[in-house]
Amino acid sequence: MKINKILLTVVLIWMGSAAEAQKRQQIGSMKTPFVFSQQFKHAVGLGATFYNVAGTPEPVYHIAYSPNLALTKGFSDFSVSVGSHITGGYHLSSGNDDSAFVYADLPLLLEFNIGHNASKDFYSDLGGFFGGGYSYNYFRGSWQQGPEMSLGMRTFIFGPSFTIRYTRFFAIREQDITTQAITISLNLGNYFEQVKKNNKISRFTNGGR
Repeated sequence: MKINKILLTVVLIWMGSAAEAQKRQQIGSMKTPFVFSQQFKHAVGLGATFYNVAGTPEPVYHIAYSPNLALTKGFSDFSVSVGSHITGGYHLSSGNDDSAFVYADLPLLLEFNIGHNASKDFYSDLGGFFGGGYSYNYFRGSWQQGPEMSLGMRTFIFGPSFTIRYTRFFAIREQDITTQAITISLNLGNYFEQVKKNNKISRFTNGGR
C-alpha cells in the first residue's frame, strides 16, 4: 500500500511538471501578440576590429552594444530580427600604423537566429545566427559606408549566456577600408534563469529536446 501511495505521488508530481512545462511553452514570449519588451534583446561586449596595413592585420580594440528586435513570433528556437552591432574604439599609434584615431561602426542588420537566445523562451544550449545589412563607420577622421555581414554563435559559458560574433564591412569606394571584427558579448536579461529551468524540464518531458 505504501509503495502504491509513493508511485501515485511520483506520477502526480510528474504530471504537474509536464503540465507546467507545456504551459511555459504555450506562454512563451514569441507566442503572444507583439510586445516590444518581449521581442527586444540586447548584449554588451568587447572585441577587436582589424584592418590591413601593408598586408598585416592591425587591431582597433572596441566596446560593443548589440540591440535587436524580433520580427517573428510563434517559435521558441527560431526568429528573424532587425538590429545593430554598434562598436566604438580608439586606435593608438603602433609600429604598423603610427596614426591615432577614433573608430565607430553603426550598422543596421537583418539576422536569422536559431537555437540559443533566438527568443526569450528558447530551449537550446547552443545556437547560431547569420545575416547582413548596411553600415556607416567612422575611420581615420572620415565616414565610409557599405554592406556588412555578420554571423556567430550563442551559448551558456560557466552560467551566463554569451555571443561570439564575427562581422565584416565591405568597402565600396577605392579610398575606403575594409574591416573585420570579432566580439565576445554578454547577453543581458533576467529571463535566462527561467530559461535554464525550462531547459531542464523540457528535456525530461519532450524526449530530450
